[in-house]
Amino acid sequence: MRRRMMGLGLALALGACLNQADTQKLDAAQTQFFAQWQARQYGAIYDGAAPELTGATTKDAFVALMQRLDDRMGACQPPVKQLDYHFNADSKGAFASQGWASTCANGKLDETLTFVIRVGAAKLAGFDFNSPLLPGDQTAGDGAGPASNAAEP
Repeated sequence: MRRRMMGLGLALALGACLNQADTQKLDAAQTQFFAQWQARQYGAIYDGAAPELTGATTKDAFVALMQRLDDRMGACQPPVKQLDYHFNADSKGAFASQGWASTCANGKLDETLTFVIRVGAAKLAGFDFNSPLLPGDQTAGDGAGPASNAAEP
């Protein structure tokens, strides 16, 4: 019951901040990210990312980071969405961060994807990940316009 209430609260908060079309674009962008990651299309992920990510790292560095992550974690099961969602809107755009968890061949991997929605398009602005197998939290993106803990319209 508590989980349903939390889900309902999240849906209401999200609905107050994003319209249905933006929510669908955000969901599609998340699905595309994981499909490209599974296919090891790291360059394509970078090419479609927002300036918050591309301005913070080079394409070569991003691809190398993703390859190291893949090598360390091994094959991963499809990710599971967590009850970890944050939203922030300001003059730079609408930033939505969603937590995910994956079970990989070599252990558990926690991810947070941050997308920015501008001019009706959702683009990857940041990618954070953490695992007991990795030395501390890892980040791709500069965190510009980080999503906050509170949903704001």
